[in-house]
Amino acid sequence: MPSTIREIASHTALSIATVSLALRGVGRISEATRRKVREAAEALDYQAQPMLSKALSLARQPKEHRYKETLAFLTEFSLDDPTLDPFPVYQERLWTGACERARSMGYKLESFTLSGKPSEHRQLGRVMHARGIRGLIVIPRLMSGQPRLMFDWKNFAAVEIGRTLWHPRNLHHVETSDYNKMIEALHLLKKAGYRRIGMAIEPTQNKHQRGTYYAAYLLGQLRQKPAQRLPIASSTGAWNGKTFASWVRKYRPDVLIVHDEREITGWLEEMNLSVPRDISLFCVNAQRDGLSGLRRDYHGIGRNAVEMVSLLLESGDLGIRDNPRCWQVDEFWQKGETLGKPIDGFLSPEGYLLQQHAP
Repeated sequence: MPSTIREIASHTALSIATVSLALRGVGRISEATRRKVREAAEALDYQAQPMLSKALSLARQPKEHRYKETLAFLTEFSLDDPTLDPFPVYQERLWTGACERARSMGYKLESFTLSGKPSEHRQLGRVMHARGIRGLIVIPRLMSGQPRLMFDWKNFAAVEIGRTLWHPRNLHHVETSDYNKMIEALHLLKKAGYRRIGMAIEPTQNKHQRGTYYAAYLLGQLRQKPAQRLPIASSTGAWNGKTFASWVRKYRPDVLIVHDEREITGWLEEMNLSVPRDISLFCVNAQRDGLSGLRRDYHGIGRNAVEMVSLLLESGDLGIRDNPRCWQVDEFWQKGETLGKPIDGFLSPEGYLLQQHAP
């Protein structure tokens, strides 16, 4: 019967720790001691147990370094495509946050770019299942008119970022708290001194957010004096520069709540209006320095998506549930330079709304 490390230690009058280090070839052990241990191991017919050694090695590793399994990160755009417009920068930030959290939890994250073809979805699903990939993170599907994903969902623990999928509609998801933040933004702009608050968010973006922008704004308008109520820009005609200009001239907003500030700024320049001298902008997705408004925490959203997938996998919660989980990640407030009446005094240096100014 093969001997044990304990028996080798007894035979050589060395400690068990010294014998273990000498057999593994690690530690500050002299060559003479290593030779003595190897000779004793051969004489006593010692045989290493590789599976046990591997298990002990894993147990000694810091928890964040242990490999658990591979997760899939399903994108609309290739992360390596240099020809893309800066529009999908959000995807890169989601990826970075997800990668950091996956690495710290022992997961490997692998990206897959999806087309709009159901047959390719099913093929990819079969490939991932064959590779043992069970956890999926689905980023927003913004470029498809009818966003659908056709997988055999019983094989996967899937988390959607946002809620853009038409099918399936009830994946677990991580999203931003757009409705609550919009209510807070309207309150803050009024406290800053704005009285004619307009909304010029493109209809497609409101659709991606399940109507939350328009809903929060319309509720806020009900609280305004009738003379200060403004319709949403997109409700007055087609979404273009001409309709926008007519709306601005008729309703004379002193601040605009916008999403794509590049488009709105271009239209304002055509009207010879300057920001913030003539009109202020509050951006609900202020990803560039200098913009006043809300900045989405894409890194935090990516991290939370990994954490939710991990929770589902550890609890064996695969497939689609009738009552999916929903986690919300708050945006940060950004002071910026596009508000003529700044909101700086209402915010902490870290980008949080001071409690005494909450609605």
